[in-house]
Amino acid sequence: MRLYAITDRRLLPGTHEPGRLSAAERDGLVGLAAEWAELEVEFVQLREKDLGMQELTDLGRAMMAAMRDSASGTLPRLLINAGAAGAEEAARTVGAAGIHLPGRWTPEQVGMARIRGTVSVGCHSVGEVAVARAAGADMALLSPVFPTESHPEARPLGLDALRAASETAGKMPVFALGGVNAASAASCIEAGAAGVAGIRTFLSGRWAGLGRQAAL
Repeated sequence: MRLYAITDRRLLPGTHEPGRLSAAERDGLVGLAAEWAELEVEFVQLREKDLGMQELTDLGRAMMAAMRDSASGTLPRLLINAGAAGAEEAARTVGAAGIHLPGRWTPEQVGMARIRGTVSVGCHSVGEVAVARAAGADMALLSPVFPTESHPEARPLGLDALRAASETAGKMPVFALGGVNAASAASCIEAGAAGVAGIRTFLSGRWAGLGRQAAL
């Protein structure tokens, strides 16, 4: 099972001031990056969209160093969320694998981003997955598959939509995102997903079952 972890420092100890990264938040994110590398997470998305380029660069560099020191197998590939100002420059500077394009991306943006590296895209329907495939995206995150704490108002797509999206994607991997946990991950794989992605899913201690399943 392929694993894709996403950061959100608001779920960690810290002051959570918009546009500022506290020492506690930085330490928490770097610590999680090390844990994810040990778990053999394949992709880590740095999703701190309010940070400036310098803080994003410094954080990305520290996370990559922690993952390099802790990787028990293949080093996780860091992707930086393009919603942050200067994300592409930060990705280039730290040697990240590429970027993630959040919702409302365009095929032209996918094409431009692919020139620089790996591209994942956020999708909320089977139709968007089809567009992502045609545009040449490397992978898609389909959400929300299940009810999720971060967007309780969003209507879950369900496993049937995940199955249809995975079939539509062809060889492009589709990761199930939104409300996925160790108990429901297997059903996502059975529906055709290449793997699972999440924010809360990968907080310390909550992803242990996923790690065991990934090793099977």
